[in-house]
Amino acid sequence: MNKECGIVRDLMPLVIDDVAGDESKEFVESHLSGCEECRTIFQELNTDVPRKTEEEKSAEQSAFSVAAGKLKKKGRIRTLKHILLGFLIASIVLVAGLLGYSKLTQAKEHIYFGFYRVYLSELTNGNVVFTMDYNGSDDDLSLMMEDAYEMNPKTGGQKKILYVWLEKYKLPRKQEHPRQNSPFMELTADDMAEYSEIRQGVPAEYQSLWIQGQTISKASEQMEEYYFWNEIDAKLWKYGKESYDGKVSISDYRLSGVWSMIQQQMFAVASTVPEWQPWTGAWGIKEEPLDQETISHMLSDLKEAGIKLPTPNPYEAQSNEE
Repeated sequence: MNKECGIVRDLMPLVIDDVAGDESKEFVESHLSGCEECRTIFQELNTDVPRKTEEEKSAEQSAFSVAAGKLKKKGRIRTLKHILLGFLIASIVLVAGLLGYSKLTQAKEHIYFGFYRVYLSELTNGNVVFTMDYNGSDDDLSLMMEDAYEMNPKTGGQKKILYVWLEKYKLPRKQEHPRQNSPFMELTADDMAEYSEIRQGVPAEYQSLWIQGQTISKASEQMEEYYFWNEIDAKLWKYGKESYDGKVSISDYRLSGVWSMIQQQMFAVASTVPEWQPWTGAWGIKEEPLDQETISHMLSDLKEAGIKLPTPNPYEAQSNEE
């Protein structure tokens, strides 16, 4: 038996079971045509091996089809799982990225207290005005205030402290114009009496602005004048009514024109207050001051309408002189 006979005899069962490939079948048939010994062996094997009936073949084919279908279905499910898993991972990464970006863009940090100033000014009526000097910054800043309590070593009780500080975005945001120095709070004498100390900065780093019992600088004449009009403006708000488009107007026709002139005078005076200099005009409003005659008529109209004028009245002396 040569080498080719051995190969053919190994392939014979596959040919008989009809599972051999076409090339294998041709190779076996070609060899059998010239080899009597192998042909005899093939005939004997072909006789001994039981033939599968058509039903058996059909059952096998059906079982194979079912198995193939299951494998195909599992393959589709596996592919779908991979797609869904990829989508889920991508969604998680996207959401985490958006949250991280949002957190980063909204994150703020306090500014060192040496980069800005807070001034306290006492009005004649006893109220204290808090002014913020932004030191010419054009950053988008947030003014923050917070009450805190500390143990008073002298009395053993608690003392109330007011912290005032500025915050900026960690990712800088710039404004078109530098920040306008301006007042941000007015406290009465009773409100001030509640505090033992006022500090500029945060608890970790600050400087003391005022301690109970210390004298507060007197407000300038210009600031007194501004708050004279500011108090009248606040009183007129109770006569105001809001329209459907959000605009506010005075219901009393006698006061309607006066109110607009008060707004003009307020901003005109504000630009001259020494405590709020340098005046950058960042508020977007620049007004010319009213003349004395117009002011006198305004004050007269206010009195006739039953509006009590604040005291002291910076225009009273001028009216008496006239």
